[in-house]
Amino acid sequence: MAEHFDIAVIGGGAGGLFFTALAAKMHKELRFTVIEKNPRVGKKLLVTGNGRCNLTNIYTSVSDYHGSFSPYIKTILDICPPQKILDLFLEMGLVTRADDFGRVYPKSNQASSVLDVLRFNCEKDNVSFFCDNKVEKIEKRSNSFAISTDKSSFTAQRVIFATGGAAAPKAGGDKSGYEILKKLGHKIITPSPSLCPIMVKSDYLKSLKGIRVQGEVLLLENGKTISNEIGEIQFTENALSGICVFNLSQYIESKQKYTLRVKMMPENEYNEIVSVLLNNRRVFATLEAENLMTGIFHKRIAQALMKATGINLNKKVEEISEREIKTLAKVINNFDFEVIGPSDFGNAQVTKGGVSGLEVNPDTMESKIVKGLYIIGEALDCNGDCGGYNLQFAFATGYLATLSL
Repeated sequence: MAEHFDIAVIGGGAGGLFFTALAAKMHKELRFTVIEKNPRVGKKLLVTGNGRCNLTNIYTSVSDYHGSFSPYIKTILDICPPQKILDLFLEMGLVTRADDFGRVYPKSNQASSVLDVLRFNCEKDNVSFFCDNKVEKIEKRSNSFAISTDKSSFTAQRVIFATGGAAAPKAGGDKSGYEILKKLGHKIITPSPSLCPIMVKSDYLKSLKGIRVQGEVLLLENGKTISNEIGEIQFTENALSGICVFNLSQYIESKQKYTLRVKMMPENEYNEIVSVLLNNRRVFATLEAENLMTGIFHKRIAQALMKATGINLNKKVEEISEREIKTLAKVINNFDFEVIGPSDFGNAQVTKGGVSGLEVNPDTMESKIVKGLYIIGEALDCNGDCGGYNLQFAFATGYLATLSL
């Protein structure tokens, strides 16, 4: 026989646990359960922020979000700004700290501290946990929901849908939640990987594998800049990586042609770069050509740039012509890579796509399609940049759902 609860939370991740910890404390008269497909709750939470859990960002703004739900971010942030999240966590027993970029972490620097605080607060208010239960079907009845998992059956007056997205499958990410929501009548904007490396084609990429540089990277479509980011760029065997590249990955649409342009010296104008190179030609005149950019770049970066320019590495530095110097100066800030596409979900931090923002009430997070169903976090079509913005969204939407009970 199905066990009955007032509130069933589908998914024991960041948003689901945050909602449950707050709501169970506010409504002690209600029976809550968290139904989680993994053997334990919070598996993905433990790997966020490289195991440190970047909870939020104190500089969060509307511009940090993308997707069909993004027009409602102002509403979310007005009601639940980052400081509200931190205050609520402090009440639960979690002390936090912010770095110079506004990224907030637990003072312990351990993601496990965040999970433990959420879990202990839930247990304190007698929340029931059913782990290793993969939800296969949710049916809306006249005034309740019937929930079927691969092991059990439940009924609930209201359902909080917090399954997350398809990113990080090793931590439990998959598309099953979207299928359930689709059967309940919701439109699902096709999920795709976001905040991930960008796969590229280049004759020089393999030689650059493992190298990191500070610079600027631009995403271009038909020669027009879509967006640009400054930061550390990492070269792998078949992709460009790093936070700045991750943030650009969310702009890539299927069937479109893009170029990634790396500026190795974005702080310098063309004439300044020419001047530096001419000086180096004088200083290293008698050395082999590959030494022209000694003191500027990693040797393998220098070799790749010179090969891209067409400079013969077998001659002497003093034999490099001024025309070649000027061409090289252009390439240094126009080092282009043909984009194949974003990496897969296994390398993605979040999912782009999900339930259309038009189908959820941004004041309550209740579905406009199914009364009594609330959708929070990554299940929605809203993805943020790197830096704590996605967890801020998960926590904030969870908080709004608690206010509507």
